[in-house]
Amino acid sequence: MKGPAAVTVLVLGLLVGLLLLGVPGASAGALARPAGALVLTPVTPAPNGTVGTNTPTIEAAYSDSAAALDPSSVVMLVDGVNVTATDLVEVGAHDISYTVPSILKLPNGANNVTVQASDTAGNRASISWNFTIVPGAGPASSPFGGLKPTTILLYLGLAAAISGGAVGGYILYLRQTSRFTLRRYFATHPVQRTYLDLYLPLAAAFVFVLVGLSYVFSTPGLPSNAVDYVLIIAVFIGLTAFGIDARQDLIRTRAYERAFAQFLFEMADAMRGGLDPAKALVELAKTHTNILARQLRIAADSVRLGRPFQAILREMVAPMRSRLISRYAGLIADASTIGGETATVVYRAAKDMDDFVKIEEEREQQLMLPVAVIYIAFAVLMAVLFALLYIAPTLGTLNVSFLGLGSPISSGGAAPATQVPKLTVGTMKERFFELMLINALGTGAIIGAFTEGKARYGILHSLGLVAATAIAFLILFP
Repeated sequence: MKGPAAVTVLVLGLLVGLLLLGVPGASAGALARPAGALVLTPVTPAPNGTVGTNTPTIEAAYSDSAAALDPSSVVMLVDGVNVTATDLVEVGAHDISYTVPSILKLPNGANNVTVQASDTAGNRASISWNFTIVPGAGPASSPFGGLKPTTILLYLGLAAAISGGAVGGYILYLRQTSRFTLRRYFATHPVQRTYLDLYLPLAAAFVFVLVGLSYVFSTPGLPSNAVDYVLIIAVFIGLTAFGIDARQDLIRTRAYERAFAQFLFEMADAMRGGLDPAKALVELAKTHTNILARQLRIAADSVRLGRPFQAILREMVAPMRSRLISRYAGLIADASTIGGETATVVYRAAKDMDDFVKIEEEREQQLMLPVAVIYIAFAVLMAVLFALLYIAPTLGTLNVSFLGLGSPISSGGAAPATQVPKLTVGTMKERFFELMLINALGTGAIIGAFTEGKARYGILHSLGLVAATAIAFLILFP
C-alpha cells in the first residue's frame, strides 16, 4: 500500500498500540478496576446544590459487590477538615453521614466534601463534590411540623372553648344541686394574687412562644437569633408582673413592719394610761392614718362585737405576711392572755422590733455596694465578650488533637492532627448572646437571694440585665 492508504493504516496501528499500553486518556481505569468495584455516590447535599442552613446533614453512599467494605478506611473531609474521628459521624454498612453541629456551623458560600474508602480486596475510591450555603434559601426545620400560627391559635381556642364549656356545665350542675353561685364562692374563696401576676402571664408567655416559634421557623430570611428574641419577649411577658409584685410586696412588708412597731409603742403608752389592750386598740384605730389604718378599723369593729383580743390581733397581722410582725403579735397575744405587766411586755416588744427594723434598713444600705459590684462584674464580662467578638475574625483554627480527635487521612506517613475550623463571627455572636442571657437571669436571682433571702426578689434585676444585654447586642452588632 502506498500513499494515503499506508498513512491511514499506520495511524490506526499507533492508536491501537496506545490503547493497549494504557496511555493516559484511554480507559485504563476500566481495565484496572474489576467489575463490581467500590463505588461512592453523594447523597446530600446534592452536588452543586444550595442549602439554607449552616448545619446541614452530609451523607454519601457506597456499594461494592466484589468485596466487603472496610469501615475503618472510610474518611470524610469537610472543607479539608477530617471529621471522621468525631462522634458526630456515623459510618454504616452502606453510607456515611455527618450532621454539622451548631457550634461548628459551616460558613456561607461554597463548601466542599470529600469521601474516601477502600474494601477488603484493596480497591480504593474517592469522591468530591461542592455545595453552596445561602442563608434564608429555605425555612429552617420547624419543631411544629409545619403548623401555621393561625392553626396553633385555632387549636388553642378550641381547647379553651372545650374547657370553658366543661367548667360552665359543671357550674350549672352545682347550681341545680347545691344552689351554687359564683358571688358566694368568691366571697369565701377570694382569687389569689398569684393567679393574676404569675399563672396567667405564664400561660400567655407559653402561647406567645408557640406562635412566635412557629412564625420564625416558617418564615425564611429572619435573623439567625430570632428564636432568642422570641424567648426574651416570652420571659418578659411571663415574669414582669410577678417581679413587680414581688418588689412591691417587699416594700409593703417593710412599711408594715415600721408601722406595726410604731403601733406597739402607742399601745404601750395607752396601756400605761390605764386602758386594756382591746380598748387601746379601739382608741388607736380612731387616729391612725398610715398603712395600718384599714386593719385597725377592722380589728376595732371585731372588738366591739365581743371577740377575744388574742384572736383579733392574730387575724389582723395575717394579711401582712411578715414573720417578724407575726412573731411579736403572737408574743403580745400570749402576754395579754397570761396577764401581769402586759404594758411592759408590749413596750419591750416595740423596742426590740423597732431595733430590728432599723438593723434591716442599715443592712440594705450596706448591701448596695456588693450589688453594685455584681453589676460591675456583669458589665466587665460583657465587655470581654464584646472584645472577643471584635477580634474573632483574626483568631486562628482550634487544635483539638489533645482530645484524641486527631486522625491521619493519608495512607503513608504521619498526617497533621485534626483541625476544627474556627467559629464564624455570626456563630460566636449567637453563642455569646445566649451565654449573657443565661448569666443575666442567674445574676438577678443571685442578687435577690443575697439581699433578701429569696430569688424572686431579684426578678426585676434579671429582667433589667436581660434588657441591657439585648439592647447592647442590637446596638453594637446589628
